[in-house]
Amino acid sequence: MRAVAALGVLLWHAAIFLGPAGQSLGTKLFHAPSVIGVDLFFLICGFVIFLSSTKKVGGNTTIVSPITFLVKRLARICPLYMLCTIVIFVIERSAERQTGLLLLRSLSFLPVQNADYPNIFSPTMTVGWSINYEVYFYLLFSVALFCGLKFWKLLSIWAAAAILLPPLLAPELLSSLTLRSAIAAIVTSPLNLLFLAGIAIGMLYRCPAIRFPSPRLALLAVFIAPLPVLYQYLANAGIAHGLSGVGTSLAFLLTIVVIADKTLHIRCGRILGYLGDISYSIYLTHPIVMWGVMWANERYAWGSPLQGWFCVGVTVLATVAVSSLTYRFIEMGLSVQIRDWALAYRTRQPQDVPLLIPRKAS
Repeated sequence: MRAVAALGVLLWHAAIFLGPAGQSLGTKLFHAPSVIGVDLFFLICGFVIFLSSTKKVGGNTTIVSPITFLVKRLARICPLYMLCTIVIFVIERSAERQTGLLLLRSLSFLPVQNADYPNIFSPTMTVGWSINYEVYFYLLFSVALFCGLKFWKLLSIWAAAAILLPPLLAPELLSSLTLRSAIAAIVTSPLNLLFLAGIAIGMLYRCPAIRFPSPRLALLAVFIAPLPVLYQYLANAGIAHGLSGVGTSLAFLLTIVVIADKTLHIRCGRILGYLGDISYSIYLTHPIVMWGVMWANERYAWGSPLQGWFCVGVTVLATVAVSSLTYRFIEMGLSVQIRDWALAYRTRQPQDVPLLIPRKAS
């Protein structure tokens, strides 16, 4: 599913080779998959956050240390994001929007407001807007982990106070505040509910009692689950970010797939599995690859009736090739070294005792 999400975003951005945005066949084919891809990323992120922060050990549930959780997640995403951001800054340095201040804010994950799309920000590398949300939710979740297994209650209070109630109680004040402050916009954005939905799906997945009673029923559910998303794509209905758009259909799909996996032990194949592994690299490196393809297209004049599709194909293949390298040497290399160094340093410091929450007697 991560592979599908990454390729959806990649194809939407590569559709620039097929004609002006909003007018080309590429827009009709790939705009919806890009929205679906980002929302699916957020849902999967919430799902992974829950699974990686809690473990079943015998009759007890262990909660990872908040600092350990934060170190692991930031070490996972920061090195590649920062490298790609700097490369984009160098490539686009002559552009008016690319300033040193914008670069510093982007590297610090301080969102920069975009007046046209209040919940989608404009960092140095434009696709980095979603990373702002991810880092913000990591920070929020690490605070919630101090509550142990009651983290869900704190997150629920936050969701009500920051996201659900303000539009009802003070809509004009909220609108004014979010247009003036990018940080306020990210804190109050309904897109954060996708992370919460992913956590809820993770909790359902961990519950032993929630499973399909037979493989046949699980297989039937897996075939039915994509239909709402497919309908939205074909009918171009509700193609928007968040649970009010494609998020609810995707949450239903992800829930069915992960619950069915308990019974079916779904295997996606080596190619899709590998593309899923490198999906983060695909997401971040494809804008850089697109600059290279545009330069080559102008230099070598790839003229043909299929020029646009040829450029799309070259972009996809080159992005996968570059992502394979960044995945190996940065995600599985530099990021792992930084994580291990940070955790090793932490073990030399006084440690807090891991939270153990005994299972209540029935």
